[in-house]
Amino acid sequence: MQNKHEIEEYFFKKLTELFPSLPKGRLSKPEPPDFLIDTGTETIAVEITQIHNEKGPNEKFPPAQKHATENSILETAQALFSQRNNIPLHMSFTFANNILLNEKQRQVLSRQICELVENETYGRQLEEHFSFHLRYNLPQELLRVSGYYFPNVKGVSWYSAKGRLVPNLTKREILNIHRLKERKMSGYMDKVDKAILVIAEGLIPNSWFDDVETFEQNEFVSQFDKVFIIRYLSDQLIELK
Repeated sequence: MQNKHEIEEYFFKKLTELFPSLPKGRLSKPEPPDFLIDTGTETIAVEITQIHNEKGPNEKFPPAQKHATENSILETAQALFSQRNNIPLHMSFTFANNILLNEKQRQVLSRQICELVENETYGRQLEEHFSFHLRYNLPQELLRVSGYYFPNVKGVSWYSAKGRLVPNLTKREILNIHRLKERKMSGYMDKVDKAILVIAEGLIPNSWFDDVETFEQNEFVSQFDKVFIIRYLSDQLIELK
């Protein structure tokens, strides 16, 4: 599960499982909103978003953009691994700072990454959870590799840890993403009857929120009719409104 649409589809499905009172109807993706449910008597917009690191006060680019080269290398490595192995993994990679590689060197590194993951997964029992953490005997561009397998999770994600690390979800982050989504909402609100916002926990171990700050009763005000946080592995639905 790498691209935006796959992630949206996954968390929309999770919403329908965890919030069974979500109205059913004809589903479309007008973008915006991400999903539109037409029940025949009303239309419901559903926005789905993930939290990513924000850029610091002295940084020109957010971490995800800054580490785009690393993610490109990992995308190639993951594709190669998937061609050769039917094992859905959640992989986190910590790269050395400021790697500069030409296209040929990137391809070589992608193959090396694929092979080292293959070495760690060879012969593993897939009926139960396993994980591995590597710090030594790695290509010089890598400082750490962590891999996780969960029998009940079919999604795949390989990411640069520095680009996606989100250890906690604070009220400030919730309010920031909420404010941005309310602005986007203004473009279609007159065309729908209700709107739901889903804030999705990240798909990699390093972006799972260690803790989520919650709001006191009546502390969270929103133009959305419902606002949820979905936690990835625990299938927990937190209702903010």
